[in-house]
Amino acid sequence: MLALVQPSLARASTPPFVASAESVAQNQGRTQPGPIVRQAFDLLMDRFVVPPKSGDLLNGGLDSAHHFLEKRNVSDPLAERPPFTGDRREDWRLFLPAYEQVARALGNKAPKEELDRALVDGMAQSLKEAHTYYMPPEIFSQQMAELQNRNRYAGVGIQMSPDLIITDVFEGSPAEGAGLQIGDQLIAVNGESIEGMTSAETSTRVRGEPGTPVTLTVRRGGVAEPVVKTMTRATISIEWLRARILDGGIGYLQIRQFAIPDALPLFNKAMDRFAEANIKALVIDVRNNPGGSVATGEEILSRLLPDDKPLYRQVERRSGERTVSTWGDYWGRDIPIAVLANGGSGSMSEILAAALQENGAARVIGTKTAGAVAAGVPVPLADGSGLLVTVQTITTPSGKVINEVGLEPDEVVELDADLFRAGKDNQLEAAVGYAREQAGARGNRQGQLPELVGAH
Repeated sequence: MLALVQPSLARASTPPFVASAESVAQNQGRTQPGPIVRQAFDLLMDRFVVPPKSGDLLNGGLDSAHHFLEKRNVSDPLAERPPFTGDRREDWRLFLPAYEQVARALGNKAPKEELDRALVDGMAQSLKEAHTYYMPPEIFSQQMAELQNRNRYAGVGIQMSPDLIITDVFEGSPAEGAGLQIGDQLIAVNGESIEGMTSAETSTRVRGEPGTPVTLTVRRGGVAEPVVKTMTRATISIEWLRARILDGGIGYLQIRQFAIPDALPLFNKAMDRFAEANIKALVIDVRNNPGGSVATGEEILSRLLPDDKPLYRQVERRSGERTVSTWGDYWGRDIPIAVLANGGSGSMSEILAAALQENGAARVIGTKTAGAVAAGVPVPLADGSGLLVTVQTITTPSGKVINEVGLEPDEVVELDADLFRAGKDNQLEAAVGYAREQAGARGNRQGQLPELVGAH
């Protein structure tokens, strides 16, 4: 899942580790961890929103190393864990001989770089925070490109929900050419089952080099046997936002993720289009939007809400608590707004929905959100991989905690999968129905809205 990020990448600013002459002599000739292990350890110790215990971090890394060895049929050589003390420098010193034992036990069963990455992953996971996690080089590069709105990748051109149902098929994509449909549920990639995998893990399997084939197996409503489609991967380019005007003067804004602020001209163009059309209501669709840039979300909310309206509360390790508010770019249109959200809506999507909900500006329709609200900073590591580090905890304007809880919608509407596979989006219809009713109540209704079928 993409997490909330600052508008620019942050780099580590960690204090140098000065080893004593004695420790240098002791470590000469020993197998040392690669630079990413120490870099990640320092980042988590210095930047994580709640100061962690050094021993807990290192034990988390060793837990991951244990599983790494186990998968390679190598016995863990550590009969006992180092007696970590809570002192950062002492714990690191105690960790080094433990690492050496593990690395020597691994031998040539796997590259030492893979062990180092497993250790970093374990340290991050030990903090049990959704916005702190390790990313291998290919995933880190992909996520940074997406956040910077360089949404070009080699794949087939589909978007999936957390339960692997196709929610969007991009125009002109290999998926469209092969006949994949919104509502199809992915069950296998290249003949291998993906049961139990996340949408992110599945995406990694679907993507690949342009020009290479990939076979997807889907379950389709009304079709007894699985549908198998083979297509050729191509370079896919998608925008982070899509805007349309539906019949009856209803604006529809789909935000796939919150790109960095440099991408805001696309949003501003959509808002200008809505203003010129004198829309009567607005539907904002953040279903399956995993989050993105905090700054971009603030810009969007500042257009939709009057000046000085509270957006969220944040707590940082160094600066403490503060409330972030809109800053004066309100578009001045008092129209009904519906926000569509679901279990795939995370981070900035949840903040946007909560801010509009608590300020009385919108009705949230759909299902409870992901409950992954905090702010993380992505930091590149020495080998091209990356670490997302939680630097802020965030609550709604009223102080309600959403992280690990989720935001409850004002109107619960479960997606009808059978209707969806048939091209009918009952959640979107509920949002448009609300917009129609409210616009009529305010005397802004112009004509009847036809039934929406397949407006995705």
